[in-house]
Amino acid sequence: MSNQKEVFASIEADRFFSRNKTAQDDNYDDVAFSLMKTIDLTPKSVLEVGCSNGFRLDKISKHFKCSCFGIDPSVEAIKDGSAKYPEINLRVGTADELDYANGFFDTVIFGFCLYLCDRTDLFRIAYEADRVLQNDGTLVITDFYPPFPYKNRYSHCEGLYSYKMDYSKMFSWNPAYTEVASLVYSHSGYKLRDVPNERVSTIVLRKNEQYAFPEEPYRSLS
Repeated sequence: MSNQKEVFASIEADRFFSRNKTAQDDNYDDVAFSLMKTIDLTPKSVLEVGCSNGFRLDKISKHFKCSCFGIDPSVEAIKDGSAKYPEINLRVGTADELDYANGFFDTVIFGFCLYLCDRTDLFRIAYEADRVLQNDGTLVITDFYPPFPYKNRYSHCEGLYSYKMDYSKMFSWNPAYTEVASLVYSHSGYKLRDVPNERVSTIVLRKNEQYAFPEEPYRSLS
């Protein structure tokens, strides 16, 4: 296998789902879902990238009464979710190839998956998310949030890495994207958040291209 995408598609995605399935029950305290409720989002069409079996989308669908779609590289996760949550549109896929029309969604969620993506795919991943997200849409990113970027050896599969960084920067460089809410917490439930490996965040950004480059805000001096 030459890259992380291939390894996950063929082996590790199903193993990842199997290891984490028991934590994704009806009592799972999901920070992204809680934050979406707190800031009064009103989504109508939601895509989650890295959706596992759709457990988060099920909560979102029921609470917001919206259409939900999800992709995940795990065949077993999608099979499990399709049986458990038949009202949610789930399919096998990866973040760099979103088979949806331009502006199809008003909300796109990255469900704790970017840290495992190939570095060479990040620009394509950002492009695809921006392409399917409509103007004035919402982007929700849950992932590791260390004070500086670094990588760890991925403990579950030889030769893979966990890449930890502030993934909101994939979008926030663009003036069309504005951070509107964020929450920093611990991956393992510890109260202290100063250990880089433990820092996780959920960051919400709004997309509005009209605000990005206002027409002639200043008179030219030339």
